Amino acid sequence: MIKDILMCKTLCRGIFILTGCFLWIGTPEHTHAACTTTGADFNAAYNHYGGYFNSSNYPNVRAFAAMKSDGSIAAWGDSNYGGTGEPTDTGYTQIYTNRYAFAAMKSDGSITAWGDSTYGGSGEPTDTGYIQIYSNYGAFAALKPDGSIAAWGSSSHGGSGAPTDTGYTHIYSNRRAFAALKPDGSITAWGDNARGGTGEPTDTGYTQIYSTQYAFAALKPDGSIAAWGDSTYGGSGEPTDTGYIQIYSNYGAFAAIKPDGSITAWGNSSYGSTGEPVDSGYTQIYSTESAFAAMKSDGSITAWGSSFGGTGEPNDTGYIQIYTNRGAFAALKPDGSITTWGDGGHGGTGEPNDTGYTQIYSSVFAFAALKPDGSIAAWGDSTYGGSGAPTDAGYTQIYSTAGAFAALEPDGTITAWGSSANGGTGAPTDTGYTIPYGTTCTRNTAGENLTVDITSVLTMDCYDTADNDGTVQLGTVTAGTPVTGQSICT
Repeated sequence: MIKDILMCKTLCRGIFILTGCFLWIGTPEHTHAACTTTGADFNAAYNHYGGYFNSSNYPNVRAFAAMKSDGSIAAWGDSNYGGTGEPTDTGYTQIYTNRYAFAAMKSDGSITAWGDSTYGGSGEPTDTGYIQIYSNYGAFAALKPDGSIAAWGSSSHGGSGAPTDTGYTHIYSNRRAFAALKPDGSITAWGDNARGGTGEPTDTGYTQIYSTQYAFAALKPDGSIAAWGDSTYGGSGEPTDTGYIQIYSNYGAFAAIKPDGSITAWGNSSYGSTGEPVDSGYTQIYSTESAFAAMKSDGSITAWGSSFGGTGEPNDTGYIQIYTNRGAFAALKPDGSITTWGDGGHGGTGEPNDTGYTQIYSSVFAFAALKPDGSIAAWGDSTYGGSGAPTDAGYTQIYSTAGAFAALEPDGTITAWGSSANGGTGAPTDTGYTIPYGTTCTRNTAGENLTVDITSVLTMDCYDTADNDGTVQLGTVTAGTPVTGQSICT
């Protein structure tokens, strides 16, 4: 019997898949899945994409937006960032973010934006039919099924200058530029010319693009890499050999890994472009603003880079996941104990000393850890969410801006804490809300639908495995890839 397998390279929130494991998802000959990605919060940007600037959307710094089942939206936080001005009608299905604004989409692909008008809070397209919205710090770029792109927002961030042809399947971004990919692996970039808006490779065959703050790095199936953008931030100096399978990044450096777990870094030395481990066997890399931490299958950790987590990592083994914010790391063990390191003002110290935590969430300056009973422990900068967490239980999910958290209960009640300027107060008092950030795959097996949240998955490889005939790879999907309505495994 043929079975479909997902190979996940990180922890899958909701189905708890350990690094490098295989998940058997069914026995039918064919299993279909489709994914959609919505806006990101700071937790998603720091923890779900292998680097903050790899996120398909940039998180809103100072405001939250929540949705009800009828598609109505409630926003709160700084009014200049979209904390007010949300649409008053219903029927929205997705909310996307950039640093300063929101963009909500309906099922017909129409878009309504609000927030700072200079950075995408106005000027959205007036036609319909869009299926996905991407963003960088100050602009949005929306994609249609034919691969045409409409951009708006700050022109210095790529709010103008988008390609006028069609056929693009995915849009990547760094802080001030976009890069769009076609099925043949050709790339078109636009935005700030000095920071990746020009200089993209002219050949084809690229399958994935990664980002630092001001540079891009594109990967081919043979594991060769082409970088462009600001050379100070990794736009040059990429390795010239092949065989790399994944690229991770922080604000100013890239780190590429090979199947044997060896690592090569490049970019700005202040951000960890040097000092990477010389041994092999690493399976995952995590990053703060200016440091990296690599983990092996035994749960041992090696860090390098700046004082924002580049030293002080634990010397024991057994860790299963590392979470990050701008300046600190927090590592989790199977018993739910937590060890932190990095800058104390970002939560590099002060973590809870009990066990039983199953998930850690991040803002820029703090962490919040959740237990199975829905109780929360927070630490880090007390002004920005490191204190003031709710003392009751029953929470199922936590979201964040730069300086606040918002915890959700099963009935859609929201409790926020942290800086009031970042949405720590003013959350809606009624129930029924969701905060629709993340990537969700809907799987159809033998006519039955199952929704699996793959926000935490960096890459999923789909296989058909015959009992005695080996394994045939069917394709790869990366968190954030717009494959809505398409089959991943067929």
